[in-house]
Amino acid sequence: MTRTRSTGIAIAVALTLLAPLVAGTALVIRATSQSPLESAADVAPLIATVERAERYREAQVAIAVETADDFSPVTQASGVVTTLAIDASTEVTTGTVVATVNDANVIAYVSDSPLFRDISRGLTGRDVATAQTLLATLGFYSGPADGKAGPATERAIVAYNKANGYGDKNTVLSLASLTWVGPTPVTVAEPSVAVGDTVAPGDELFATTTSLAAIKVTETPNVPRDAAVELVVGDVTAPYDPGSGRVTQPDAVAAIAAALGTATEGVGTVRLVTAQLVGTVPASAVVSDPTGATCLFPDVTGRAIAVNPLGGTLGTVDLDVSLAGQPVLVNPRDVRTDLTCGAPGS
Repeated sequence: MTRTRSTGIAIAVALTLLAPLVAGTALVIRATSQSPLESAADVAPLIATVERAERYREAQVAIAVETADDFSPVTQASGVVTTLAIDASTEVTTGTVVATVNDANVIAYVSDSPLFRDISRGLTGRDVATAQTLLATLGFYSGPADGKAGPATERAIVAYNKANGYGDKNTVLSLASLTWVGPTPVTVAEPSVAVGDTVAPGDELFATTTSLAAIKVTETPNVPRDAAVELVVGDVTAPYDPGSGRVTQPDAVAAIAAALGTATEGVGTVRLVTAQLVGTVPASAVVSDPTGATCLFPDVTGRAIAVNPLGGTLGTVDLDVSLAGQPVLVNPRDVRTDLTCGAPGS
């Protein structure tokens, strides 16, 4: 009897000891089955300010070297070659005196297309603008190249003619005083005339060598167009006119071609000359609502501030610099119920 009673006591004690353990296990199971969102503490709003930053906006572009084929500029003058001012290897550009015919200078000029008529007051057209650009380059004209030959253009023509042997009061810019050498400067391979030769319109003055003409630039849509930009190829930097598709300044063309080495194609970067000041925020602070509007919020309850993203870097968004210093809610999706841009905060 004593043995049986002892066994019963042992079982009772064991059950008594196990009860808290089972209860604890049940609590652990219940706790671990809760959602992390239910068990986590409330997320606090993170408030920062829009920071100021400098950005050199840039875009990669494809580039290619363009060469000028052999070309033979001609004269429009009639008479005797009295001097020859060029020889093999002479660089010829706008303003170069190539020769004199009847003791009047024959001046070279560079342009996209040649003049097709003499220019005088009252004429209008693209060729007039070409003449105005030529006269401005030579220092005789300071007005706009507007394609309208007015009094200022006429005065420039008179000054040009007086300086080059075509009379003191000559108001006509004659084709005979000029020779077109193409859209870019050229190098003389060899003269085609000699002193004492008689020439007529259409006679060749000299032959050119094959030479570097331009660097062709194939732009992408993100090339900056709202400020001065430059083209960077290796260690070479050259001014670039967005939309032009080419660098034609001879020294820049030569330097870029040299940077490419034996290659005739490559990749360059078009970038802003001067850094753009922007405001910058963490990407998480910027919200786009279902209407497509984009905004940020100053705090948990404040009204949305409409923004126009300008770009950014990894993890950040660039905004207008006028927003610099503006308080901004970094985690709006975690702490706001109203993420509608332009509407009052809830």
